[in-house]
Amino acid sequence: MSWPLSLVLALLLTEAIEIPVCLLWGMRGRDLLFVLLANLLTNPVVNVLYALAYLYTPIPRAVSIAVLEIAAVVTEWLVYRSATDAKRPFLVSLTANAASYGAGLLITTFLF
Repeated sequence: MSWPLSLVLALLLTEAIEIPVCLLWGMRGRDLLFVLLANLLTNPVVNVLYALAYLYTPIPRAVSIAVLEIAAVVTEWLVYRSATDAKRPFLVSLTANAASYGAGLLITTFLF
């Protein structure tokens, strides 16, 4: 699979998981646009930086993943806190990211 295609698929999977999670948290309408935008901001960056760290540094994979996922959660939380009506923006960000990370982990474990 090509690099650009894998980035697009990762973003689509993230959106497919995180939007329903955000719906469960009560986000609607314009707020969901910010979910899309926050993921567009964080997902490609996380995936590219993870690949670069894996290929070019001795940093353990778990450390890279933890740091990058924490950065994504914090970034999305800041977007949700400032631009949406989410009642608990940090928990929205944390659960949405945990769900999409878990789904991605399952897919890569069992399909690749």
